[in-house]
Amino acid sequence: MFKTRDFYFKKVYNVQGKKIGIIDDLYIDFYMGKIVGFKVSNSLLFSKKNYVDMEDVIDIGEDVIISSIRKGEGLNFKEIKYIEVIDTWGNVKGVLEDIIIDIKDYSIKAIVISSGLVDKMIKGKQIILLDRCILGESYILYTGNEGILFKSIPHNMENYNVRKKA
Repeated sequence: MFKTRDFYFKKVYNVQGKKIGIIDDLYIDFYMGKIVGFKVSNSLLFSKKNYVDMEDVIDIGEDVIISSIRKGEGLNFKEIKYIEVIDTWGNVKGVLEDIIIDIKDYSIKAIVISSGLVDKMIKGKQIILLDRCILGESYILYTGNEGILFKSIPHNMENYNVRKKA
């Protein structure tokens, strides 16, 4: 699984090996639950071509290799980052902090929300499945059940004896 931060600042190259720029943001389709492309911070000063469609992506590894870049628009992740997540009773659950992306098909599986700096340190972040969320103009409506919640809690692995594989 990926998060949005795994894509930011990746170098983008065309098939000839020429550097196009770096990934600045992700274009998402919240309703279909998938990443549809990338916003590229182009190294050419006056170029309006800054969109890479997922169909034009050849490989995503340390760098991103693409077949073409074009002009495009859509919903950027940064536009909805920090939008409030509200449940059906009107309670604020937190704000959208990140999304969890499937490696295989670049579909969005869940959203990561946090309810503030102190709560994040004490309780951790909350992970909510995307199929339980509806994106509105000013907030995300969470329609799920409170029976099962996933948490992402910071932890320190230095105290554990972990054997490293060669």
